[in-house]
This record gives sequence, structure tokens and C-alpha cells, in this order.
Amino acid sequence: MSRDRHEKTDGRRSSPSGESVAFLILGGVVTGGGVGAGLDWVIDQFPLCTVIGVFVGFALALYAVYLETKPR
Repeated sequence: MSRDRHEKTDGRRSSPSGESVAFLILGGVVTGGGVGAGLDWVIDQFPLCTVIGVFVGFALALYAVYLETKPR
């Protein structure tokens, strides 16, 4: 039988798998690098925006992992 509606839970999520964390980080780096490369192509400043985009994408991916793992 399912949980009773009034039963309290501890508020924790199940931890994400290693694969989902890896894909979040990889996706952030690739997306940031792609956006940076696009900006570099538009403003003709290769590799400045690409490098910045990779670091920003990595930072945002780490934040996404934090959001996935923090308790509710």
C-alpha cells in the first residue's frame, strides 16, 4: 500500500546516478563552449568567448548538480 497522506518524510531526494551528473557537466561545458564559439564567430575574437563560455557552462553545470542533490 502507498504511504499515508499524513505521514512525514525526511525531505531528501534520492541521489542522482553518476551518469546523470556526468551528462549534466558534459552538457554544460559543450553548451557553454558552443555559445562561446558562436559569439566568437560573430565578433571575430576566437578563442576568447569560447574559453569564457566553457568556464561559465561548467559553473552552471555544477550549480545544476547542486540543485539536483540538495534536500527539499
